[in-house]
Formats: sequence, C-alpha cells, structure tokens
Amino acid sequence: MPDIDPELYADDSSQRLAALTRLRQQHPRPAAQGTNTHVHTNYSFSAFRSPAEAAWLAYESGVEVFGINDHYTVDGHKEFAQSCQALGIAATFSIEAVGMDQEAAQEGVLLNDPGNPGRIYLCGKGISDARNTTAAAMLATLRSYQSDRNRAMLELVQQRFQRLLEENGPQWEEIEEQTPLGNTTERHIARAIYHHLQRGSYSQRYTTLIGSEPSGDAAQDQNAIRGALLKAGKPCYVREAPEAYPALSALRGLYLKLGAIPTYPVLGNPITGGEEDIEALFERLARWGIHAVELIPHRNTDDRVAAVIAAASARGWPVFDGTEHNTPVLDPLLTRWGSDPRFRPVFREGALVLLGHQSLRASKLDGYVDSDGKPCSDGYQRCLAAGEEVLERANTCVA
Repeated sequence: MPDIDPELYADDSSQRLAALTRLRQQHPRPAAQGTNTHVHTNYSFSAFRSPAEAAWLAYESGVEVFGINDHYTVDGHKEFAQSCQALGIAATFSIEAVGMDQEAAQEGVLLNDPGNPGRIYLCGKGISDARNTTAAAMLATLRSYQSDRNRAMLELVQQRFQRLLEENGPQWEEIEEQTPLGNTTERHIARAIYHHLQRGSYSQRYTTLIGSEPSGDAAQDQNAIRGALLKAGKPCYVREAPEAYPALSALRGLYLKLGAIPTYPVLGNPITGGEEDIEALFERLARWGIHAVELIPHRNTDDRVAAVIAAASARGWPVFDGTEHNTPVLDPLLTRWGSDPRFRPVFREGALVLLGHQSLRASKLDGYVDSDGKPCSDGYQRCLAAGEEVLERANTCVA
C-alpha cells in the first residue's frame, strides 16, 4: 500500500475533508488519465479506509470521473460527494446488490455469478434520490439478511477456534466496527480472523485453523481464509436465505426509485454460459428492462471488451467501467484497458452519460431512462451534453 496521509482515514470526517483540501493545495492535479465509476468503500468492504482516501487516490491517479458503488448501501455517498468536490473530481453515485431470476435458475443458466444459476449482480448507476424511503426500507431488509447470515457464520468460526486453538475467536463487535454503519460482509469476518490469528504465533495458528501455510501477504491470507472457511462447501459456510435475493424485477424497481439506471455488470472471466453469446445476453437484458452495461476491465480481454462495446454501441447503450476494489488488495484505480485509446473514449462517454443522467433526474427531468426504466427519446445525447457541463463545473468549482 502506498504511503497515505493518516488524516485521510482519521475517525473524524471533518479532519479527513480538511486533509483533502491541504493535500490538494500541496499537489498539482495530474492530467486526466481515465474514468472509474465503480469502487466500493469501507461502507461495504474495500481496501479504502474512507471515501476521502479513495477520492485522494483517484486524484493522484488522474481519474476524471469517479464513482462510488457500494453493496446494499448509499450511506457513503455524502462523504464521497464532499471529498470529490474538495478535489474537483466529477462524482457518480451508484449501488450494487444481488437479485434472482427464477426462470434462469430453473434452466440452470449461469450469468454474472459464476457459481449460482439465476443469481445476478445488478447495479443502480447514477442515483439522484438516495433518500427515497421505500428504497431505504428494502435495502435495510436486505442488509438484515446479510447480517443474520454473517452472525451464523461467525458462530461456526467460534466453534472452530475453540476446537482447534482452544480459545475464542473474533467477536461480533470486531466485525461490525470495520464498517461505519455495520454493513457487514464475509470479507469482514475473514479480516477479523486474520487479525485474531496474529495475536500469537501467526504461522502456526494460521496453519492449524486454515489447514495450509500462510503466504506472508496480508491480502492473500485474508482471501485464503475466506476461501478455506467461508465459501460454499467449507466448514463455516452458511447458506443464504432465499429471501436475501429479491426477484430481479424488484431490484430493478428499487433502483428506479433511487432515480438510477439499472445496469448489468458483464462478468467476463470466467465466461459463463449465459454470457458466452453476447447478442443473446443483450436480448435477455432488454427483456428484463436493462439498457446499460458495465465492464470491470481487469476481468476481461481485449477481444471481449471490444465485443461488449460493439454490441452496446449497436443498441445505443452506455458502457461504464470500474475496478470494484472490494477486496483487501489496493490495486490501481485505472486499468490498462480503461486507458487504452481504443476503449477509453467509450468509457469516458459512458461516464458523461452517467453524470448527465443523475444531474437531470435530480432536477426532475428525464435522464437516460425515465422513471419506468425505459430509454428516453434522445436520452443518451441529452445526458452526454449535460454530463459535459457537470464535468466542466466540477473542474472549475473546487471547494
């Protein structure tokens, strides 16, 4: 991890924001190098310890348009907005959750969850009404299912610690305190296990509990802990409640209440049966009422990125890009594909459409899609023009 000013992840948010202003004055802004409209923060799980830290690393990297995209929550949007404004970065606001299409499940079709037929990761991009009470209630319910499952898995972790190491393992408070408002994930459990094992002879304790030797790298060991204990078929795994995955149509409806564009992230690697034929995939998305896609370029290859972009362009759909950053690894915020001159203009245009959509919808105007999720007449071009204006204002109006 690069040297990062500790004030960027201080406990006090005002201290974090003040640090951004100070750092911006000390460091000229690099030239724009690309866009990234999908990163997670510590409000779900991330290598970033605060939205302010994420924004600063984006500033240093030359990210022109930067987007928060946490799992199951919009709680990090306020600090993210303040942080990007302090640095003159145009910000986008999104969310991610998992839904279910029963028809695809019954047919055994794998989509962007490579291990679960019919299960679909779906993003809501360009949120303009984060305070919608109906959406907030549904998100709270979905988070409660995640929390119940994580508590059950932690109980199995406790039993394993007691049986193999003759001691107690991490407590629930150690899981919750890793994320500001308790939006826990199994990655938080893995991180807590990692830190607990360090309270003694780490290598010996790790090998006893996990069944293999540690790598010596913190991020790799946390990922290995998750894979060895918490994934399907492993000793501390707990199956998700069926209610945890709403019907895809309901999840799409939730995003529309938030004013967002329902967006399908194309998995890329591995290529699943449901994604192998890109044209058939896009036909399926259109039937579902989804008219935008997202690529996480580091999961893809040149030909795959080019094929998805071509199919989207033929339909007049925007293509967004991002890096996720929902693991312990602090990877670069810009990818080789995102900076590639063949692809960068498409991703930049998608980011501008996203900026324009959330700006127009915030003003009670139609964006790329309307309140029913249908593409608006000339919506792409109107959002593109509005996005250019938002970007110009962000670059010239630094707090």
